[in-house]
Amino acid sequence: MSERRAEDGWIEWAGGEQPVADEVLLEVVLKNGMQYEEYSDEIRWSTRNDRDVAAYRVVSA
Repeated sequence: MSERRAEDGWIEWAGGEQPVADEVLLEVVLKNGMQYEEYSDEIRWSTRNDRDVAAYRVVSA
């Protein structure tokens, strides 16, 4: 994946509560580098291992 940049809409994730409302389509990058699209309420918002979210951005409709 190319470098994630804030001006491209990427938000680094440091953990905590789900950062967006339910049913928002997001593009996420996991700590292990895997990238995919998923709805916010289907994502595991944890910071325990390399399969957790490292960054996300909202997918435009």
